Amino acid sequence: MRSGALMGFSDLVDELGGDANLILSKAKLTLSELTDGDHMIPFESFVMVLEHAAHDLNCPSFGLRLSTHQSLQTMGRLGLLIRNCDSARNALMGAQRYMALHSRAAYWSFNEDAQFTFINRYQHFHSTSHARQYKELAMGVCFCLIKALVPNFKGYRLEFSHRPISELKFYQHFFTMDVEFNREQDRLVCDSKYLSQPITNFNEQVHQQVEHYLSELLAEHGNDIERQVRSLILQTMGMQEHTMDNIAQLLHMHKRTLQRRLKDKDLNFKRILNEVRISTARWHLEASNMDITLLSEILGYSDLSAFSRAFKTHMKCSAIEWRRKKQAEINR
Repeated sequence: MRSGALMGFSDLVDELGGDANLILSKAKLTLSELTDGDHMIPFESFVMVLEHAAHDLNCPSFGLRLSTHQSLQTMGRLGLLIRNCDSARNALMGAQRYMALHSRAAYWSFNEDAQFTFINRYQHFHSTSHARQYKELAMGVCFCLIKALVPNFKGYRLEFSHRPISELKFYQHFFTMDVEFNREQDRLVCDSKYLSQPITNFNEQVHQQVEHYLSELLAEHGNDIERQVRSLILQTMGMQEHTMDNIAQLLHMHKRTLQRRLKDKDLNFKRILNEVRISTARWHLEASNMDITLLSEILGYSDLSAFSRAFKTHMKCSAIEWRRKKQAEINR
């Protein structure tokens, strides 16, 4: 993660009467690392510093509150590109295309139907299960940035994949729309009309210069085959389209080419698929109240018994036992 994603952290901690240095040290971070927004920090440290802050300051809404301290500047050159797009739709497309340069832990996509736009957030790695503050920060930043680009923006519905950690009225007040929990993924739904609105102060020359720079940077650092495969598995899992043939087709390459590129990195498709399924299952079992039968369908298993066998093989306990154990730990 770029350390710029923690912009405003010290100010918010000070407002809440805390010690930013102490909280950062618990995640093995320092204030000096936050000075340069382009400094890369470990994803797990980023997640845990948010969790420590929420716990130590007795502020379950810390992630959402932090999002109000951030701006397009938080995203560095990607923010500069977004600010210099001609419409909100093209700004979202730019964010989707280059997000890997800001954070390699998550992927954003959006799709439209006749009336609505669905802005979806997928998390690549669930090795750190305590990521609810991070997820709420990410969705809060998304909402605030769209509001900055489209001042009259009003969302239709916001969905979180975890159960609420703040009072429901806080979410309603913050997002000014319906907020639902225990859903398949994090998602913002809005009327497509807002995406066609022009962005004021659009500068075509700056846009072209920044996009050229970002595209070269992405080609050099961001097009990691494992990350691309994980992204597509997450997006196609619920539609039962996460086969290797289909993923290769979405990557515009032959199945054997995909196999070879994965093998070059000592990876194979089946292992990545199993890791994505089990890590996603662990997240939902611990952080949400989603029904296990529904979860098995979302993960693309043929039936509940197939999911149960796979989970027990990997985790040495049943999904129900895992949920009880982890949720008991959270409630201590």
